[in-house]
Amino acid sequence: MLYYKSNVWFAARVRRNQERLIKEKLEQLGVENYIPFRKEVRKRKDRKVEVWTPVIPNIVFIYADFHTGMSIANDYGVKISYMKSIDGKSLLIVPQKQMDDFKLICESGVEYTLDEIYEKGDRVQVVDGSLKGVRGELISTDKNNSKMLIRLEGIATFKLIVPANILSKALN
Repeated sequence: MLYYKSNVWFAARVRRNQERLIKEKLEQLGVENYIPFRKEVRKRKDRKVEVWTPVIPNIVFIYADFHTGMSIANDYGVKISYMKSIDGKSLLIVPQKQMDDFKLICESGVEYTLDEIYEKGDRVQVVDGSLKGVRGELISTDKNNSKMLIRLEGIATFKLIVPANILSKALN
């Protein structure tokens, strides 16, 4: 495992709806962190309500060196779990340039949507169009289209090409 002597951006998971509490604890400890929030309008039974929600739920970005980062959870009891890199061998470090770009987007006031990240093998569902409700396995995706497999176990497998914007991750 790499030991970072200089400060880097770590990505950490937090429990559901605990982002503000974790932010306060990190600030009390003097640890630089970033959790962007955005205003959403939600419908209640009788009215619309404006609420501030995290841009990326359950994630906090922590700017610290390795030892400080580890002591946050181990010594101070802040309930976070650091995310691992794709290979699973080291902690997930967000490069400074990506973090600067992310902050710029979040703080610019420009309207944006946060897309789900799809990976090969994900269970997906078509949410619009004539194939609405069809579930399958994602085999590849690009900006415009996604290829998915629909299996009839032991009988046949269909390979479909559908617009990426009408897919969502399937819930079991």
